[in-house]
Formats: sequence, C-alpha cells, structure tokens
Amino acid sequence: MFFFRKKKYKPELLSLHIPKTAGTSFRNILKTIYGKDAVVRFDILDHGIVRLNQEIFSSDKLPSAKVIHGHFVFKDISEQFELPADIKKITWVRHPVQRVVSNYLYLEARMKTLLNEEKRGINILKKMQRTLLEYARDELNRNRQCKFLEGITLDQFDFVGIIEDFETDLVHAANILGWPKIPIPIHQNKTPLKKPELPEHILNEIKALNSRDIELYQEALKLRGKKLSV
Repeated sequence: MFFFRKKKYKPELLSLHIPKTAGTSFRNILKTIYGKDAVVRFDILDHGIVRLNQEIFSSDKLPSAKVIHGHFVFKDISEQFELPADIKKITWVRHPVQRVVSNYLYLEARMKTLLNEEKRGINILKKMQRTLLEYARDELNRNRQCKFLEGITLDQFDFVGIIEDFETDLVHAANILGWPKIPIPIHQNKTPLKKPELPEHILNEIKALNSRDIELYQEALKLRGKKLSV
C-alpha cells in the first residue's frame, strides 16, 4: 500500500485581507493561480486565537503553503511567525466610508440569518441592534485598515490594490507577481443587501471618524498612480 504525502510548500506570498475588500473572491483567484492545496486561509483573531482554514492552529511555524491569505494584523503575524525574507506581500484597500457601510450591512445580514427571527417569531435583533452611526463610532470599528496594516507601510508591499478598480488592478498584480494567467474574477461573499442612499451628514461623520484610513487610502491612490505610470 502506498501513501501519498501532501506537498510541502514554502510560503511565497502573504495576502493580508482587510475585511470587506473582496477577500473571498481574491482567495479563490489565488487558488486558481497557485493551486487549491497551495493556498490557505490563515487568521489571527483579536484575542490571539490563530486559525488555519477555520480550525485552531497552535504551531509556532507557518503552515505549509505557497500563499498565506487571511485576516491578521501585520505586526501580529510578523512577531508570532518567522516570515521568509523573500516572501511577496500584497493587500487591497477600499474607500473607508464604503468599507464601513459594507461591513455594517454584512454583519447585520449575518445576524438576521443566524437568528432567523422571522421564522422563529422573535425580535432579539431589534432589541440589540445598533444603528450604522453607533457601529461606526465604536473605536473598534474606526480606522480598521490602518489597524490591520500596523507594522508595515504601503510602500513595503509588493502590490497594493484598490478595490474600486479591482479588475484593472488584478492585471497589474499579475504583471508584478509574474502570474501566467488571470482568471475572470467572480465576486463572492458580497453583502446581500442593497446599499441605502445615506444622508450627507452620516457619510461625513463616518469619513471624519476614519481620518487615518482616508489618509491611507489617498496614499494608496498616489502609490498606484506612480506604479502605473512607470
């Protein structure tokens, strides 16, 4: 009887996924490029729990994979694990106001699905639900893009994509990282609710609450412009 061992990969690419920046779609694109078993989801949660493909991960070594993709603060992963010196680093950013609104609507939709209130005849969500501004004002939800990028600057990434130009920037990423082909992107994990038309004063307050992320986003746009002009 022969036993086939899973290939041992060395991490080649670190894909830092900021919430609500097309992470599921991009992870599937990476699987198409590098191979399904060569890409892992690797998350480091706020309270220190590390997960590999949704399971608890307790090793002090990075998992065997070509691509490490997931939710983690760069400072956390670089301090807890030894990153290869030649590993490529990539991330995507999004306009902060749109990212906050999308995150709020996504969480609201998830809560409704999990509670399944209509069929159960309960109103827990209505009693405990926060408004968009209450959510946005919480320090935990402010400037989240900057928080995820703590420990690294944008110019230290090999590629920084802009979600609003996802398909165009995907081509740019392929050129930088030497991908042989670019799959047609299929957006997944989209917020199932139609985004409401929000009053200007709400949008302005969310923008003010995320001033550091606004600066980061503007920096990413300038960096993108420079690289595209080369």
